[in-house]
Amino acid sequence: MTPVRSFCRSIVVEPTASRLCEIRRFVESVAADLTLDAERTFDLKVAVSEACANAVEHSNSNHAPLSVKAARKGNRLVIEICDRGGFRLPVATNGYQRDHRGLGLPLMVALMDEVRICKLPGGGTKVTLTVALRAPVMA
Repeated sequence: MTPVRSFCRSIVVEPTASRLCEIRRFVESVAADLTLDAERTFDLKVAVSEACANAVEHSNSNHAPLSVKAARKGNRLVIEICDRGGFRLPVATNGYQRDHRGLGLPLMVALMDEVRICKLPGGGTKVTLTVALRAPVMA
């Protein structure tokens, strides 16, 4: 049995829309290092982008940093997105909203194996996204 290689990386950026592409590049790099397939990489980029876009939107323009941490935990990749903006409980919706907003959380849930959202002590929000790491296919 091959031991699981330790893996932990992070990025900290100002919570602005212009920095979201930097976060997507970070996620692509993480996915490449862990040899995720193209579909799983795309799903991960979309989910992390949605969580980060929410953090930017609710940052209250306080310019407190937005951090994204990716860590391998056994056979899972856990990504934590932490911000210091205003915490808001997710609003439950039934179906497609008329104004086409509020779809980020349902999208994250559909794409990830696990999604957790919690309030941080001292203010802010932590979104935790978890995906199972599949064993590479041997040819």
